[in-house]
Amino acid sequence: MNKLSRISALFFCMSATSFIYGQKAQSVAINFQGVVGDKAFSCNETYGGIGTTKSSMTVSDFRFFVENVRLVDKKGKETPLTLTNDGKFQTDKVALIDFENGEGACKNGTPELNTTIRGAVPKGKYVGVRFQIGVPEELNHLDPTKQPSPLNITRMMWSWQAGFKFARIDTKTTGKPNGYVLHLGSAGCKADTDGKITCTNSNRPEFAFAKFDAAKDVINVDLAALYKESNVDINQEKTASGCMSSPDDSDCKAVFLHLGLSFDGVTPAKQSFMRLENASKTTARKSAIVANTLVGVK
Repeated sequence: MNKLSRISALFFCMSATSFIYGQKAQSVAINFQGVVGDKAFSCNETYGGIGTTKSSMTVSDFRFFVENVRLVDKKGKETPLTLTNDGKFQTDKVALIDFENGEGACKNGTPELNTTIRGAVPKGKYVGVRFQIGVPEELNHLDPTKQPSPLNITRMMWSWQAGFKFARIDTKTTGKPNGYVLHLGSAGCKADTDGKITCTNSNRPEFAFAKFDAAKDVINVDLAALYKESNVDINQEKTASGCMSSPDDSDCKAVFLHLGLSFDGVTPAKQSFMRLENASKTTARKSAIVANTLVGVK
């Protein structure tokens, strides 16, 4: 890119933060927090009481992509959030929420966290938010080695044909000490003679909160709720340990329903993986983790 092109790109990005399609814009930050029940998620913790067998669980990876973010006004009108391209965790089309910090059980991960989606919308009054876990279809089957971050993270990719892992949650449990995972992504993907790929199961769960204040609310992402009706200590024979998004894998049924996804003809009334919480409670929970860590150091 020559100097003039770089200057033009910089001007465009600066302008986009103040105006969107000629309208005055306002910045938006949507905050997420990984939790396990009423406890903040930590790579250094072992969590008990998980699933139908009340198993113990450690977590070594906890990441997911978010796309199609929309703010909603009191009349129900959706306005797309223009994502801030930060060169690390967000492009203008997709963001990566990353709760693992490379410590403890997450030693094969990275130290950088990302718990916030940032963007802009035309100035206005918004009362709700909607989004999907997933990667836009037009980006889902590209070569990750040629894509900008975060789409160049190969651990979040299955293959060119299968596409990205929209969510990656890697754990070890009492009954599955060698690993029990959720890798959420599209299934039944095939390429035609022209190389166009279609998937029979999109597997992009939708999340909607009718009353949401970005300045006051945090979206809790709860592993205990996700696995509430799963037996994480056993696995269907002749399948990968946990759920790899196959419609034929019974280990996916309970987690799919808690994600709000249909499985085997059953459509849940609503998802339970995410819920809203006042930011003040989130701050208190994080402070408790820090205090416990300091006690451990002593």
